[in-house]
Amino acid sequence: MDLPPSSPKTLSSIKDRSFNRATLTDDGIMITSQGHCTADGECGDLQSKHFHGCNHSTGSFQSSPSSCFETTSLISCVTCLSDNNSVEHRNRRHSNHSIDTAGLLNEDLDEIPYSSVNGKLMVNTVIPYGRILYAKYLENPNGYTDNSGPASPNRSTDNTPQSKDPDAVNVHGLQTKSDDDLIEEQLLNDDDNRDTPVTTTNAEDGESYHLIEITFAKPRRHDVVPKRLTLLISHFSSSPETNVVEEIMRRSYKNAKINRSVLVIINPHGGQGKAKKLFMTKCRPILLASRCPIEIAYTKYGRHAVDIAREVDLNKYDTIACASGDGIPYEVINGLYQRKDRAAAFNKLSITQLPCGSGNAMSVTCHWTSNPSYAALSLVKSVESRIDLMCCSQPSYCKEFSRLSFLSQCYGIIAESDINTEFIRWLGPTRFELGVAFNIIQRKKYPCDVWVKYVAKSKDDVKVHYLEQKKKTRTELEAYFDDNSQLEETTNTRVSDYETTEEDFKLKFPLEDGVPDDWEKLDSSLTDNLGIFYTGKMPYMAADAKFFPAALPNDGAMDLMVTDARTPVTRIAPILLALDKGTHVLQPEVIHTKILAYKIIPRVQSSLFSVDGERFPLEPLQVEVLPKICKTLLRNGTYVDTEFETM
Repeated sequence: MDLPPSSPKTLSSIKDRSFNRATLTDDGIMITSQGHCTADGECGDLQSKHFHGCNHSTGSFQSSPSSCFETTSLISCVTCLSDNNSVEHRNRRHSNHSIDTAGLLNEDLDEIPYSSVNGKLMVNTVIPYGRILYAKYLENPNGYTDNSGPASPNRSTDNTPQSKDPDAVNVHGLQTKSDDDLIEEQLLNDDDNRDTPVTTTNAEDGESYHLIEITFAKPRRHDVVPKRLTLLISHFSSSPETNVVEEIMRRSYKNAKINRSVLVIINPHGGQGKAKKLFMTKCRPILLASRCPIEIAYTKYGRHAVDIAREVDLNKYDTIACASGDGIPYEVINGLYQRKDRAAAFNKLSITQLPCGSGNAMSVTCHWTSNPSYAALSLVKSVESRIDLMCCSQPSYCKEFSRLSFLSQCYGIIAESDINTEFIRWLGPTRFELGVAFNIIQRKKYPCDVWVKYVAKSKDDVKVHYLEQKKKTRTELEAYFDDNSQLEETTNTRVSDYETTEEDFKLKFPLEDGVPDDWEKLDSSLTDNLGIFYTGKMPYMAADAKFFPAALPNDGAMDLMVTDARTPVTRIAPILLALDKGTHVLQPEVIHTKILAYKIIPRVQSSLFSVDGERFPLEPLQVEVLPKICKTLLRNGTYVDTEFETM
């Protein structure tokens, strides 16, 4: 951990202040007594704020399934700075908010680009471990007896930033340094020493304390921002040699990796041109505060992220964060797939999204939020997990490389409403709704032939499959989160420990082999009049579109939804209006199944396929699941709870 800053300005401020005392609990750091108010009467305002999505018992971001769209401040509990995790908030939808950069960065950047919390906190206030980003010892202030002995010779107090390798951020010839690299270098090159804590004894009660500065994520308006707080934390162990900072960090990152090395890929034109600003103001402060080494690459042309991923140095990063919509994750996954060492690439790198685009399905599903700052917090606190991908094959390209899909494929009304409304993208999500309404009113049909390999054919079978797989995942996660628990011999190894091999990329159903005999053909009376053909591996296709509520990370199946274009508008309208709740799959007019693979042959002259929001050619398409291929970051190790079991 970082050593105490020793600039005259810092030491002077420490000597003139009286600090809140605190102790470590199972849930977080609890304030046990207040320091004195400052001369001007400042006593802090944390007690009136609310922390969203923490997990009291572990270092993970949140354990109970609260809404993925909770971003507004609520009334705080008196004794805890944690979220209100009640179920009534689960289905609240996140609204778009204007970007607010005020207060995120101090005018006086000094040593770190975020401000301190002034004044005192209420007694019994708990700062959950799920909110703590970083901790370090500070110099001993006057008024306490230093029992630590002489300073260790390796306790450097030189805070001069170390210069970074100028080529360290050169990814495929891209500009990767941001405008304020000096701040980042200061943060990442602080001296690292957790072996020489400063122990102090209070003259009044004789108890040993450590002067520690913590950095934590504090709600501010609709976001979370990093804040610093200096505390006198009592020594929690009977052993005087126990390192308190190390224990805080261990609990704060109990199930997560500390100091992820992150390559951030930004499409500067994404999110209606706001992607870069969103990342710099909302995400980057959280990543820097958690001491994640980050390097930034900007895409300069179409499919540039494919080239970046294909050539990225695997030794430099463990995470690729796509500060974009869903297009950049699609490109990154396919770039890794085209590498000669693709198995090693998928084993080393976690692919995740920071929602800075117009479509943020991956973040909503994996981080449970479409808010960039909350997604950044989830990134540093999340569990590495494996998810299934889908391999798409068509005659025009499959001989070179098939293409991987992480999100969905669609044909019919949804596909045309998505791709053919690109010219009005400036309207945001409204463009898609207008396209769907237009096609439904026209009663357009998309005749085709479809063959499928079922995993669960009926809706009852889908529910059984979902419950069985979710129970299996829950058991596995409980064992993983329990320090003292061991998985039984009959239980599979933790999914994140799964190692991809080249054999895992081999297709079970190659396109050139034709349709296998055990696949079933959908009824021609339906496919001759098809309205919507939609398959997916994630529950959310957008922040307010829960298209596949039964989708699971690694159940080896994809969800299929089909509708008939002859369905009356009076019945289609309620189905579409139920997308935000996911209950549309229960309607008798909607066919909902789980499948392992499918082949679709269109019988129209002019249309298209949409795969992860990308236009694909109108020709036979065959898709199959590739189990557990991709490593990603899941909040608490699972997808956002869709409450499908209660539907």
